[in-house]
Amino acid sequence: MAVTNDIETLTTLPAGGKNMSNYGKKYVKFFLLIAFVGMSGCAELSELRNLNRRQAITIRDQSDEMAKLKKHLSSVSDKLKSNEEEMNKLRKLAKSIGEGVTVRDTIEGPVLLFPEKILFDSGMAVIKPGGEKALKKMAEFLSENQSTYIRIDGHTDSDPILRTKHLWDSNHHLSAARSLSVFHFLTKNEHIVEGRIHVAGFGPNRPIAANSTSAGKKENRRVEFLIISQPAALPPKESSLTTEQELELVEQPEEVIVEETASEASEATEESEEK
Repeated sequence: MAVTNDIETLTTLPAGGKNMSNYGKKYVKFFLLIAFVGMSGCAELSELRNLNRRQAITIRDQSDEMAKLKKHLSSVSDKLKSNEEEMNKLRKLAKSIGEGVTVRDTIEGPVLLFPEKILFDSGMAVIKPGGEKALKKMAEFLSENQSTYIRIDGHTDSDPILRTKHLWDSNHHLSAARSLSVFHFLTKNEHIVEGRIHVAGFGPNRPIAANSTSAGKKENRRVEFLIISQPAALPPKESSLTTEQELELVEQPEEVIVEETASEASEATEESEEK
């Protein structure tokens, strides 16, 4: 072996000298062997220590990731549970109102859907007496659930406004006007805090059925109440923005600001009427 040869070389005196005694040679060989073994063992021990250190770091990182994942799953579970609780409350409310009011679970959250015929006449934004009665129950729900915030969404079908063209320039205007009518009823008549309610008008941009049929159009003419678990954050009052900059923040595409609600007749005869 190479190590043995090296030891033999080291135990031989330079030329001209006398060879070491057998005892001395054995002693030196033993000493050098121990040194080589020790050096090799130290290197292996160092490598093992480095490996253990790397494994410890990996395990720690994996533990951190597992803790984060567990926390995330717990949060998702809590949200799902909270969402189901809200859905059950809305189902109970919808049943008490009747008149075709339904509940939908959307990507934004639970939604209570009011068909157009409950609240408004075709092409109009004045709440009907029967609609006021239904909205009173909505107000009772909000009074009983003080932590609940809502967004009132107005929606219409895709037919252009004709009969009430002198009132509304587009379905966006009609849908927004209807949302505002509901907002004013809840805040002025039922004294719901304004800060708990957001308003939107989407016109025909968010259909839930095909606008190619009368039945589909009828489904699309609706007002929805989106349940918001946490209110949207508002910009601080003390703002360094100029008036022009603040106006730019408020301005949004018509499709986003105004929510749509186009109405037509609920019955077959009304469906043939022009807006």
